[in-house]
Amino acid sequence: MKSIMITGSAGFIGFHLANFFLNKNYIVIGIDNLSNSYDVKIKKQRISILKKNKNFFFYKKDINDVNKLNIKKRIDCIIHLAAEAGVRKSLKNPYLYIDQNISGTISVFDYARLKKIKKIYYASSSSVYGDKNIYPSKEIIIPNQPISIYGITKIATENIAYYYYKIFSINSIGFRFFTVYGTFGRPDMSIFIFIKSILQNNTIYLNNYGKNFRDYTYVADVVKFINDSINKTYKKKDFFKILNIGGEFNIKLTALVKLIEKKLKKKAKIQYKPKISLDPVNSLANTQKIKNLTGKSYKTGLSKGLDITIEWIKNYLKS
Repeated sequence: MKSIMITGSAGFIGFHLANFFLNKNYIVIGIDNLSNSYDVKIKKQRISILKKNKNFFFYKKDINDVNKLNIKKRIDCIIHLAAEAGVRKSLKNPYLYIDQNISGTISVFDYARLKKIKKIYYASSSSVYGDKNIYPSKEIIIPNQPISIYGITKIATENIAYYYYKIFSINSIGFRFFTVYGTFGRPDMSIFIFIKSILQNNTIYLNNYGKNFRDYTYVADVVKFINDSINKTYKKKDFFKILNIGGEFNIKLTALVKLIEKKLKKKAKIQYKPKISLDPVNSLANTQKIKNLTGKSYKTGLSKGLDITIEWIKNYLKS
């Protein structure tokens, strides 16, 4: 039986990963400070589900204080997902992002150094690409011109990982996520907002007059890719990788809203807004590197993913 520490275990992807590994009889040590970055209700709901499994051990702790934890169990690897998320909120509170995403990441990697944990799998973001305007985006693009504080912190995360790899031989894989959606998703993400707004007759605001394109990635595909990446590198003693995880298909936001309208059989109230400088117009992943590593290709179609997500959101809004 393997033992995995997951930081950000009350988060969207962290919850799904923890649930996945618990179902495989792993011991999962979850760390999360249950911050109010978005509705804490859903974070508590996720943790309450995980706590039903006897192999889940939860610590309500900020990752900057991870070294204060007295964990007796052996930890085979760390999946580091804890971070302050969201591009636009980073404009208003940059110091929080620096504290959580940069200082917090150093704390986690240094914890691994002290505890002699040699493998970390961590969350980066498609935001590191900024507005390079090279699509589909490949990992060889040098991420040196971010257009958000959030993107800056994720570039820093990758550089911290490289430092600990070169100086302390801590192996790592960073995953650049492209707009992940699905059940138990974040209420501040576009698909959740669009579905909820249409159901509740609220106005949807589309920046850049709805002309932005996004590459939406279903959460179950993300979990499978991360699991396979861990399995492929678990016995390796030397590796440092950065990999895209995306749907490899992007859609214009106006077309996405129309698709959701069709599925809900209900018209949206839309207000078009000018372009926001923080938002790249396009987003599309090249995922060849992770497919080469894992030998797998996961592509849940947007239509199918939306069907599952819509059903869950309907039930969530009733709870």
